[in-house]
Amino acid sequence: MQLQFQTARLSRPSRTAQDQRVGWLGQLRVGQKLSLTALAFGVPLTILVSIMLAGQQSNISFAQRELSGLQLFGPLSAISNNVNAFMDGALEGDTARAEKSAAGVDAALDALEPMVDPIYRSRIEEFRKEWKVLPDAIGTQADLSIVQAFSSLTANYQRGMTEDALTQSGLMLDPVADTFFTMDATLRILPEILTRLHVASLTAEAGLREPGDDSAYLELIRRLNVQMESALVAYQSSVERAVRVNPALEDTLGKSAQTFADSLTPVLADLNAAVEKGTLNGVNASSIEDGASLKGTATLNVGTKVLGGLLQERVDDARRQLLIALTLVAAALILAFTLLIRLSRSIVKPLSELTRASRALTQGDLNVQVPVQTRDELGFMAYTFNNATAQLRANEQKNVAEREEAQRLQGNIGSFLDVTMDIAGGDLTRRGVVSEDVLGNVVDSINVMVDELGAVLGEVQKASASVTSASREMLGTTDQIVRGADTTTAETRRVAEQVQAVTEGFREMADAARQSAESARQALAASQQGREAVLGTLDGMQNIRREVQGVSRRIKTLGERSLEIQEIVDTISRLSSQTNLLALNASIEAAGAGAAGSRFAIVADEVRKLADSSAQATARIASLIRTVQLEITEVVTSVEDGTREVEQGYRVAATAGERIEELGTLAAQAAQFAERINAATTEQVRSVEQVSESVQQIGQVAEQSHESVQQGRDAAQRLQHLAQNLLQSLSRFKLPS
Repeated sequence: MQLQFQTARLSRPSRTAQDQRVGWLGQLRVGQKLSLTALAFGVPLTILVSIMLAGQQSNISFAQRELSGLQLFGPLSAISNNVNAFMDGALEGDTARAEKSAAGVDAALDALEPMVDPIYRSRIEEFRKEWKVLPDAIGTQADLSIVQAFSSLTANYQRGMTEDALTQSGLMLDPVADTFFTMDATLRILPEILTRLHVASLTAEAGLREPGDDSAYLELIRRLNVQMESALVAYQSSVERAVRVNPALEDTLGKSAQTFADSLTPVLADLNAAVEKGTLNGVNASSIEDGASLKGTATLNVGTKVLGGLLQERVDDARRQLLIALTLVAAALILAFTLLIRLSRSIVKPLSELTRASRALTQGDLNVQVPVQTRDELGFMAYTFNNATAQLRANEQKNVAEREEAQRLQGNIGSFLDVTMDIAGGDLTRRGVVSEDVLGNVVDSINVMVDELGAVLGEVQKASASVTSASREMLGTTDQIVRGADTTTAETRRVAEQVQAVTEGFREMADAARQSAESARQALAASQQGREAVLGTLDGMQNIRREVQGVSRRIKTLGERSLEIQEIVDTISRLSSQTNLLALNASIEAAGAGAAGSRFAIVADEVRKLADSSAQATARIASLIRTVQLEITEVVTSVEDGTREVEQGYRVAATAGERIEELGTLAAQAAQFAERINAATTEQVRSVEQVSESVQQIGQVAEQSHESVQQGRDAAQRLQHLAQNLLQSLSRFKLPS
């Protein structure tokens, strides 16, 4: 029971200190800490896995978006085919075919517009506007102009709609090499080659139908050939890159592209030969449509099918990878959860045994034992705990023997306390009994100390008697010194008052001299400031004079420029008169030419109106210039008057500056005289103040001597009192004889 009380008493402060240092983590159980650790590792891993799975899903969504984007190229292909058919029918005079193709273009545009994002619909609206103009040009313009308009329409808008579709679908940003190069060759370059090939066919047909010079048609064909040759090289390069990345495309995309290139090469050679010969004779335009165009369309279909297959294969692969990743993640989570449970049990169970045993130990049970089941840190803790309990049992046996020894020591201490109480009461003749335990050495030491203390107190009584007699003699001597110090202090105070009166008189004289010097310095400063102000005024007047002169020169230059402008206006007026005359002559010539000159007559009439407008404008300009010249003349006169007034003010300011310079010289001389007077009076005041300080120092020394003597007398009195008190205190001790 006594051991339990001591254990609780010793452990309670330690437990309180631990409660003060323990944070929120220390309040959790080991199982909760393990769960928190698993959560700390599991949450980041879950986030990383989620990001990885989100990336996989993003790749799937991107590929599906590209597959959906391929649907946009159906209406785009229909637009291209119907526009080509319309041009063929319109130029050949097949009205029914042209109308049917035009309706097909409108239907394809209506089908395409809902599929396109709103940000890209402006291109479709622009294409509609340009497309409506093309049918109206049939029959009213030459075939070459119609072909050029068709070429511009396809180059500017149809190709732009293709780029918008590629951007919207994400095909333009495809990260996979074989898909990107297949898209680039099939959806970007090949449609452009087919469109230019069709324009070249239409150009050749138009040139063959229209007799005469073929140079304009040949020039257009030459430009188209250069563009098709460059595009063909780019097409073959993209196909080769796609095949190099994915050799499986060789049997489909590679062979189809090679077939198209083989059919297009002779067509380009024939067109180049016609350009070199300078005639379209011998060019078979229908073979272009029936040969290279048909094979190009077939190649386009093959490339589109291959591209769709690649995208679908990528979506399927990504989905398989996502499913595999989900399966692996689920298996890893199950395995980790199972391992965590087993680890938690292997840690929590031994800790529970240790906790139970430690609670029993705190309640006083020293026979507790913890089974050692593992070889890890927990097993070592159990082994250490068992050793600690064995050590506690041995300590308990030792404590029992120590308590018996403590009881014997307690009795010896009680008897020695009685002796120490008598010694504390003043009886220095008492001595303690020296025992054989630890207390014996202490008692022996205290007995020796009491002997020495009795001897010392005897000597102190003798010394205190001697101090009392000496302090009485010292008090008599200090009284005489105090009276002499009082007399010296009174005389020094009277001399100090007389010196202070003399010092005040000299100080008043010094103040008057100082004020005079200060007034002289202020007058000198004021004169210098006035001189600087006049100099600044002179500089400002000089600057104003220069600025006014510069303004006068610039205004004169402006008047000269207005005269030059007047000459230019006169020249323009003469040109407008001549232009009016030429326009009148052109109108007469156009009227004589009859119907053929009607358009030229309209142009001549517009030129005449323009000449009349120019004449009226030049008349107004001339009037404004004359007004400006009159105002410039008035300003020049005003500026010259201001210049003369500035010159007069400058001379007056210079005269004032000279007068202020003379006043400054006189003020400087007066300031020098006042400074000399001030210096002399200051030196006199300093000498008198030194005398006053010497007298004051003498008085202070006398006062300090008086205070020192008084302090000595007080110390002698205190010493006498202390000696008497010491004798009274020692009288209560009983000293050994």
